[in-house]
Amino acid sequence: MRRRRPSISTTMVAAFTLLVTVVTLLISIRSYGYTRQQLQSVASDYTGQLIAQVNSQLDMYVEYIEDLSDFIVDNAAVAAYLRSGDAEPGDVEAMLRHAAETRSEIYAVALAGTDGRIVFNDPTFRENAYARWQESEWYRAALAAPEMVYVSSSRVENLVEGRYVWVISFAKAVTDGDGTVLGVLLADLRYDVIDKILAGVDLGSRGYLFLLDDRGEILWHPQQQLINAGLKEERVADVLASGGDPVTVSGTGGERTYFSARSAATGWTAVGVTYTSELLQQQDRMLQQYVVIALSAVGIALALSVLISRAISDPLRKLADTMATVESGDFTVRSGPQTYREVERLGDSFNHMLATIGGLMEEQKRSEAEKRQYEWDLLQAQIKPHFLYNTLDSIIWMSHAGRNAEVVEMTQALARLLRTSIGSGSEIVTLRRELEHVESYLTIQKMRYRDTLRFELDIEPDTLDCLVPKLVLQPLVENAIYHGIKVKEHGGTVRITSMLDEEALLITVEDDGAGMTAAQLAHILDGKPGDGGSSRIGVRNVHERLRMYFGGDCGLRFFSEPEKGTTVMLVLHRRRGGEEDDHESHP
Repeated sequence: MRRRRPSISTTMVAAFTLLVTVVTLLISIRSYGYTRQQLQSVASDYTGQLIAQVNSQLDMYVEYIEDLSDFIVDNAAVAAYLRSGDAEPGDVEAMLRHAAETRSEIYAVALAGTDGRIVFNDPTFRENAYARWQESEWYRAALAAPEMVYVSSSRVENLVEGRYVWVISFAKAVTDGDGTVLGVLLADLRYDVIDKILAGVDLGSRGYLFLLDDRGEILWHPQQQLINAGLKEERVADVLASGGDPVTVSGTGGERTYFSARSAATGWTAVGVTYTSELLQQQDRMLQQYVVIALSAVGIALALSVLISRAISDPLRKLADTMATVESGDFTVRSGPQTYREVERLGDSFNHMLATIGGLMEEQKRSEAEKRQYEWDLLQAQIKPHFLYNTLDSIIWMSHAGRNAEVVEMTQALARLLRTSIGSGSEIVTLRRELEHVESYLTIQKMRYRDTLRFELDIEPDTLDCLVPKLVLQPLVENAIYHGIKVKEHGGTVRITSMLDEEALLITVEDDGAGMTAAQLAHILDGKPGDGGSSRIGVRNVHERLRMYFGGDCGLRFFSEPEKGTTVMLVLHRRRGGEEDDHESHP
């Protein structure tokens, strides 16, 4: 019977429970000598730190928006657009869109010109015809102080048709080189950013935090509706007059203390409110629970860190080593038995994953093999029906004209071509056999197009016994005729050459036809039917077969210029007839 191994969670709970209980009992018997003044000091420091943290987060957003505004305002393209009354806003709109996408808190970015034009970051935004933004405070304030960034209090943005969003706006004037104001850049920060920052601040069950703008008005309050209705008041005047010192006041809700700090970056004042009664009620609990939790956590972490780390890290390290082995490419390794049940389950899942990956890899190999076979079958059947029909029509026409010698020659060439194309046998042939196939194809095309087509063969004798994949030259020659020679007014010449370069076999198919542009060359191996039709698929097929048989450093190289013709170079490794058997099993 398999022994039930202990779980990590059981071991950790048992150890932590024992030590936490001992530490809690030891700490509980200690008396505390904290007074109300000490507690007030702690609360003051804590509240001050929270307020400083709030100001820091708000300053970060404001400074970021200001930096973003400076970057856009100083951009020459923005000023150029505003100076030109009929310029297209494409580049400016893209810049505003990129600026708005840098932070999700940004609701909208707009560029408002003094001539009444306005551009938004979002092309779906439409200007609200009733917004009258030229009379808005942000626009007039930016024009009045071009060197400053105007920061508004909370407001509803109605600039976009059909949208009304609470925001805080940042506006800065865009000026020309001589100081002439050309327009105003507006960046709206979502109001709920402040809500997220301030609403999450914990000042006790009754304590809270609110925000004043640089004019002393309440910018945000957790009970904003009561403030707006006049049902709740804050001692704003006393807070502003205190210069940042704590202000303690009495009221119907009891004695409370205001802590405040003003941000130099925004001019806003964060105000925290704590109730004295709550502090007194929580004195014992704070000393007994907060201290116990903090010190106990530290003590437990220090006492059990070694034990827990060894108990957990050792089996996980072994599993990590196994994963590293898999990462290096060895999928045969497996995770062994583990000490803990959870880690053992993890190892079993990992082993199952490896088995699944192995099966998928085998399936991928089979799929690739089937794909290669399909492509090969497609290439073997690439003698197009219209080519065959045209050839037969030519034979009939020459027969009626009494040109029997030419009929015999073309018929023999067609028979050789079909025998090579659809016949069975080795998929790797000598260059001599491949040239016989291409020469048959060229003979037929030459007899069809007569003086329009000329071809030359310049083959080094040492290359004739070299091995090449079957049917790699005919697609390239066909491509040269139909997309190079045929479209040229006076026809042209197809020239095939071969040579040996150390251990490489180089074969070129060259034409002096229409040539290709750089854009066409860049997509010649895409394998997608386009301007080149199905011939591009054939070229891609040849390239992939060369790489499959001879390695990734082999394949096709293209050189072309418009009106100067095209050269295709086949780069293969040098292999001779004795090596043919090594490739007969390829798909």
